[in-house]
Amino acid sequence: MTIGFHASEFECHPVQYEVPEGETPPEPGTEPAAMLEFRSGQNLALHIPISMTDAEGMMGAFTQAEPMRQQLPPEALNWQPEQVGLPEGMFWVLTPQLVGMSVTPPQQMPDGLVPYWTVAFQDADESHVQVSVSDAMCVSIIRSLAQVAHGEFGPSEVTHEDDEA
Repeated sequence: MTIGFHASEFECHPVQYEVPEGETPPEPGTEPAAMLEFRSGQNLALHIPISMTDAEGMMGAFTQAEPMRQQLPPEALNWQPEQVGLPEGMFWVLTPQLVGMSVTPPQQMPDGLVPYWTVAFQDADESHVQVSVSDAMCVSIIRSLAQVAHGEFGPSEVTHEDDEA
């Protein structure tokens, strides 16, 4: 299954990670350090927990796509997202377990211009969430990923649930 939407807002927040009782802590750098949050209006949110290692990989995906950014026509640079029009009182929050991600820059296709970046996330069950983002939002995403990758968002001190008792 593939779900797609235009992101009108992006934020990145540090997270506190706790190792569930009886489980072995993950390798350093692979525990969740931050939460990426993409929103479309007030009714749709996508939350992606990422580790320092995930952030490095995502930065690599943007780096591979970056050369095409220089080839954008002016209409791609000015593209603005359309918010999802879900009925008031209806909320949709997605929180996939990240197993893969890809980045596709704006590009001219045979049937027309795709004026936005597409950031696609793959879940463990092979579902995909495709988020369309503006060129300006990509800059914010890359800056946040760099902060996470360089340890500015953590990882927070890893604790065990039984340590707090």
